[in-house]
Amino acid sequence: MRRALCLLFVGACALPPAPLVHDQRIEPLRLEREQAPREEGLLRVRLSAQEGVSQLAVFGTEDGVVEVRPSGRMLRTSAGELVESLTLHAATDKAGLEIDERLYPGKLRVGVHPTGGLYVENLVDLEDYIAGVVPAELVLWSARESEIEAQAIAARTYALRSLAKRRLGGQAFLWDDTRDQVYLGSFRAEDSAGARRVAARLERALESSRGRVLQNSEGELYDVRFHASCGGYATSPAEAFPFESVWHHAPVRCEPCARIGAEEAAWTPGDGRRRQVHWSYTVPGGDLAELGTSVGLAGTPHSFAMPQLDRHQRWQSVELRSRGSAVRISVEELRRNLGAAELKSGRIIKVWPALGQPIEGGVFFEGLGRGHGAGLCQVGSHAHAEAGWDAERILKHYLPGSSITSLPPTRLSTLHR
Repeated sequence: MRRALCLLFVGACALPPAPLVHDQRIEPLRLEREQAPREEGLLRVRLSAQEGVSQLAVFGTEDGVVEVRPSGRMLRTSAGELVESLTLHAATDKAGLEIDERLYPGKLRVGVHPTGGLYVENLVDLEDYIAGVVPAELVLWSARESEIEAQAIAARTYALRSLAKRRLGGQAFLWDDTRDQVYLGSFRAEDSAGARRVAARLERALESSRGRVLQNSEGELYDVRFHASCGGYATSPAEAFPFESVWHHAPVRCEPCARIGAEEAAWTPGDGRRRQVHWSYTVPGGDLAELGTSVGLAGTPHSFAMPQLDRHQRWQSVELRSRGSAVRISVEELRRNLGAAELKSGRIIKVWPALGQPIEGGVFFEGLGRGHGAGLCQVGSHAHAEAGWDAERILKHYLPGSSITSLPPTRLSTLHR
């Protein structure tokens, strides 16, 4: 669910963990000690980059720089205290808490990870969370207001629906990466006239879409998914995620992706132009050996065969064969193992060696689209916004049977608590 963004977002590129600070005197901490805390009306967002880290430095707290390390089943703070967990607050309401040059609104909760190291959660208001998702999911410098509004409504619906489902098994959280939707904390624009215009456009779009979600014909939160580029047809959640969703709708024609994909396929290799829809990738032989081990195949894959296709030729699964066995895996598992950033989608239009033929080195894939292909297509949404479509028209096109509604504040808090 992510399109690349480094422009206009200070924390968009991965940075190495900040070292613990040892040359500053830190006053005794004012810590909230808690066994199983509940934060009324706040989402829990797990920070994937901090999962299992052995040390942490948080800047901008009420107590200055706070350093934390695991000590057995407890946390040891830079003030020398041992606590089970701690919740850190920003020094002022308008500021945020900073980790690795990313600024987070709300609070940060730090605990001992069950498998070792630390975990960190951002306890954040829903609208502040959406304000951190949208700039991470869109190429903001070129995004139109209706495109931003559509993304905000989709992201809000996804978050609330996901948490409502997970709450059935206990208190739930969202990941800050593509396991859910990309969230990079508070948006910070560069100090330039153009960046300020972008920031103002973002603020207007977020305010106009505030509290709005999508529902289906039965009045339930719509099963919203979104992705970078569908390659010509956007499919339903049940097609892309048969083990997660039962929501079916007919494939949606995406004219912008079809047109862009055809144009890019005609470009000569190495011409330097950015590929938004059309892509190619050669998998090295060593990666194939690792793939075989990962999926339980006896030996290195000798051929790819018998892909199961949806009605628009998107791979749903494929059979991997070695000289001693065969294993069928989903295309999403194939992408996870070979690299979803390289094997960009399941809309694979060419394989070499051909399907069923023996592999003697690597494998060449050519395809269309980026991401799982279900729901809202961001390339298509951008093109339609440029053509004058409003957010409602964009969403109804890619999410058939949906309608926009506004949830009252009391309903919002109970949905994501």
